Amino acid sequence: MNILSIDYDKGTVQSDYKVWQIVSNNNNEHLLCQREENGKFHVAEAEVKRKQMFEVKEISYLGPNGETFFLDPDSGVIQI
Repeated sequence: MNILSIDYDKGTVQSDYKVWQIVSNNNNEHLLCQREENGKFHVAEAEVKRKQMFEVKEISYLGPNGETFFLDPDSGVIQI
């Protein structure tokens, strides 16, 4: 998916078809995002420079302070 716009103040990313909430921001280079649809959460990793987002089923994202994240489809992204 292409990133059309990022609003860091609101914590949102607009992709081709969806609006995503930013969960974690790694120096405005990589973002971990989620959205809820029909009661299930979806997650995407974004590369800001490339203006690309990739929806993923499993998270392989390390936060800026060493945080790790887990996806629970029923409650969203959980920081460990």
